Amino acid sequence: MRTVSESQPQPHVLVDADREAAARATADVLARLRVVRAGERDKRRRGLAYTLYCTALLFAIWGVPLLLAAARAGADGRLAGPVAGRILPALPTLVPAVLAGVVLLLAARGGWQGPALLDRAAVTWLLPQPVLRRALLLPRFVASAVRVSLVAVAVGAVAGFLLHALGAGTWWGMTGAGAFGGGAAGFAGTALAVLVQRQDSDASVHRLPVFRVSRAVVAALWAVAGVSLVYGPWPGERLVLWSGPWGWAALPLTSAAGGPGVLAAGAGAVLTAVVLLVAGRHATGAVPHIPARVLRTQAGTALRVQASLYALDLRQARAAVRATRRRASRHTARLPLPRRPELVVPWRDATALLRTPERLRWALVWAGAAVALVSLEGVPAPVTLLALPAGYLAAAQLAEPARIETDDVRRAAQLPWSAGQLARRHGLVPTAGLLVLFALGGAAARAAGAWTDALVVLPLMVPALVGAALVSAYRGPVPAHLMLGSTTPLGDTGPLGALLWQVRGPLVALGCLAVVDGPARGTAPDAVGLLWPLVVGAATIWWAGVTARRTVRA
Repeated sequence: MRTVSESQPQPHVLVDADREAAARATADVLARLRVVRAGERDKRRRGLAYTLYCTALLFAIWGVPLLLAAARAGADGRLAGPVAGRILPALPTLVPAVLAGVVLLLAARGGWQGPALLDRAAVTWLLPQPVLRRALLLPRFVASAVRVSLVAVAVGAVAGFLLHALGAGTWWGMTGAGAFGGGAAGFAGTALAVLVQRQDSDASVHRLPVFRVSRAVVAALWAVAGVSLVYGPWPGERLVLWSGPWGWAALPLTSAAGGPGVLAAGAGAVLTAVVLLVAGRHATGAVPHIPARVLRTQAGTALRVQASLYALDLRQARAAVRATRRRASRHTARLPLPRRPELVVPWRDATALLRTPERLRWALVWAGAAVALVSLEGVPAPVTLLALPAGYLAAAQLAEPARIETDDVRRAAQLPWSAGQLARRHGLVPTAGLLVLFALGGAAARAAGAWTDALVVLPLMVPALVGAALVSAYRGPVPAHLMLGSTTPLGDTGPLGALLWQVRGPLVALGCLAVVDGPARGTAPDAVGLLWPLVVGAATIWWAGVTARRTVRA
């Protein structure tokens, strides 16, 4: 007589049987797909081979001569100067900050385009079927990790070679160490991107304590690197190299540059390898648990971004990415309602910025970078001129409400002002905000003993920077006739014309500010250098009004 335990099937037996059946079905489906899609797979391989060939050819034509020229300039001592004198001593803090920032950026990319990305056909036909998710997604993750790591290795090798040209170590040691650090950052960022992709929504990702701590760590590393760049070496900066994985991966490069010895470099390489193994193991374990909803959403987002990039419509590509970022519900900031109609537009802009604090944070970062670059003494003019794009990026963050209104003209349809008047009113809050940020930056520079008379010009540049940001906000879609360029031996000029059209605002405004010899170029303030930014500002504000009228009328 059979017992109850013998007559009833055991749960683990059923689970094992189901798993074996699913494995057989998955193998049959994937084998069938390999046969059916053989032609498409060969087409993709030919396309990849052609892309690699073009990349290698362009690098051989343009990249190799430039690298050789940099090496000759470094050997002749022409690159020795204030820039090299600041960068090379700051490598123990600068390299970890760069590596940590790259890893965080790659990980954040998993919120809208993760490494385990399926195309629309696979999402439509395979996800609803009883196919093992691991067999379907793991090859995608491996391919993405290899691709990103190889690109990171190449970029790191070039960066290491350029550091050698500045006077650090031997070319082969710096190139190899740079390749190691770049590859480690690329693989680590890809592995962490899988963990981000596994989350059900972007809001849940930003609620993770690990994500918040990571951003705080990157901000702290960049703050320490900024101190090293401005004030030079200090006693505790080498502790950064042993503070975590970001420093361990930088040990081979700093050792090749003349820092810690060979033992430190070997220890850093071993610790980095252990961290990468742990990250890869966690990533492969998380791949099968990526929700189907995330895979469907990211497949559609990737398709829209690709179509927007083919059309050179960067605004639509950014809108497609932002559509996937659903923030967690929070208490919305409110300002008192304005009592005068003239304050409606500034009130709306200020409210929109308060409800998106990341805009204010990035504006603070870019404005601080502009102040720091102008405060540097004894650096070449090109370094000081980097304050212009930094100031423009700060203005662009504050002018984001104008861009949002341009995307949906119905928001301002009932307002009793023309498009040009609205554009000028949208510039009030960015102008006031940028003036406050530059004033605070100047006060901080004076308190730190880094005050220079060139900082006086930054508030005078605010109208030009805000005007350029408004021109970009109101630029609208790319005109179709710009896509039809002329055929040249180097290719069609249509894409180049479209790209220049999209950046025409900052290109013209910053170019006009840079051509006049003044504080923006590191020289002492004079009458022309102080009046010229105001002239450029008036012209760009007028240009923003004209652009707004044309865009709304179109």
